[in-house]
Amino acid sequence: MDLQSLLSSKKKAILQKWTDAVLDTYESPGFFKKQKDRFANPIGATISDGLQELYDILLENRELDEAAAPLESIIKMRAVQDFTPSRAVSFVYQLKGIVRQEAAGEKNSEGSRAGLAVFEARLDRVALMAFDLYMECRERLHRIRVNEVLSGRSALTDGTKCVSARLKREQAEAADNNQSNRLT
Repeated sequence: MDLQSLLSSKKKAILQKWTDAVLDTYESPGFFKKQKDRFANPIGATISDGLQELYDILLENRELDEAAAPLESIIKMRAVQDFTPSRAVSFVYQLKGIVRQEAAGEKNSEGSRAGLAVFEARLDRVALMAFDLYMECRERLHRIRVNEVLSGRSALTDGTKCVSARLKREQAEAADNNQSNRLT
């Protein structure tokens, strides 16, 4: 049996193992696995949907650019959580072990091993895309936090302006006062 046929026939089992493995990286995986309501469990639903779409893209040998949307939906969530970069994108690599495990039970032909190498190479490219997306999300978060601190809207400053923002405001007010004094 070639790899694509194997992956198609075991799709449901592979997706379940992959989803469980990803949800196990969270502190309370039991809730995410048991709660099926999309509104009560948006993280579990997003991960499940994203992984299924990623698996279909890999299985059907579609263009890897299509993987950006499901990857981004998962990565956005993981970027705001307390994950290291490697842990945040490790979910992509978890599929390798699962596929190898499923393929180990089958008779391995030369074509199956070659198919596995091609599949894993595509998966590696998806992992690199995931890392790039993760870094973009983290940069965006950093810019937002810096802007919040500078504007004084940050919870870190307890409603007070940061020193540089306060100095800029005071200098602008002083310049305005000097300008109005000159006019009068």
